[in-house]
Amino acid sequence: MGIYQTITRKGSFDAAHRVMNERVKCFNLHGHRFDYELTFEFKEEEGLGYAIDFKEIKRVACAFIDDYFDHGMIANPKDEKLIKVINEMGLKLWKMSLNGTNYCNPSAEHISKELFMAISLLMNTDNIWLKSVRLYETPNCWVDADWEHINIYQQSNFYDERRELLNNYKKEKGVFEYDDRKANDKK
Repeated sequence: MGIYQTITRKGSFDAAHRVMNERVKCFNLHGHRFDYELTFEFKEEEGLGYAIDFKEIKRVACAFIDDYFDHGMIANPKDEKLIKVINEMGLKLWKMSLNGTNYCNPSAEHISKELFMAISLLMNTDNIWLKSVRLYETPNCWVDADWEHINIYQQSNFYDERRELLNNYKKEKGVFEYDDRKANDKK
């Protein structure tokens, strides 16, 4: 076992959500500027002196977040009236899938887990893997997610629900070679 090092990429997205059955204000539809930090752990640097180019994290992981979460609605799958309106209007919608199609509020805690599992599936390799996601709901409030915070039931439901979407997204993004020595060898 070698010494592992970490790298982190920050980003943000704007999204609406509501917390069903919450008794104060979060029951209302509202939005946030969510800031996030994606922290990856790696075994060793590659030929260029890093495990992954920060541009690659942006190209795949941050682009996924932009494509599916930014300026969209994040909903509890049981919030049927809201989902119906969003679908009728043709707006961007991400239905929480930690519990499959069962009740799952889009709290910061759950959104961070969804992001963690999605980015893990998109980015993890033998040499580099997502260590954690930090999601800020406000500048003063954040939540961290990693594998210790996700139970087997949530993993199974999420992957059953999202595997095809994520595999297609990963295939669409493909692999980009940043080392010109390797890129030239492929020509």
